[in-house]
Amino acid sequence: MLPTAKCSSGVQMLTLLLEIIKMMGKRFCGLVYAVLYGYLVLFAVAQITDPSEVSALVAVMGRLIDPMNHLGNWNEGDPCQSKWIGVLCFDTTDETDGYLHIQNLLLLKMNLSGSLAPELGQLSRLRIL
Repeated sequence: MLPTAKCSSGVQMLTLLLEIIKMMGKRFCGLVYAVLYGYLVLFAVAQITDPSEVSALVAVMGRLIDPMNHLGNWNEGDPCQSKWIGVLCFDTTDETDGYLHIQNLLLLKMNLSGSLAPELGQLSRLRIL
């Protein structure tokens, strides 16, 4: 009988696949290893936001007072993949560095106060603030 646990993370998925390999024995190992390899390659080439831009956004959030918690998802995953509120990204990765970049930072009508962090300058491809 195969494990029926739900997979909520990549680590759990890999653990589940390894358990299936053990249960199936050598007969289907080649197929399972191919699937596992494909899964790992998928995550290795996943698009992510430029790390310096992520740091800049975190610094900006740290300087802002957000009484309505509009920026509540700014600590969940990757800004471009997780669609952080008010953060719009270019649709494709940059050919020179392979990262997604922040295009627009839309913070109007969010009842925010405070000051903008100097790290905002790290958003080198920002078009609209």
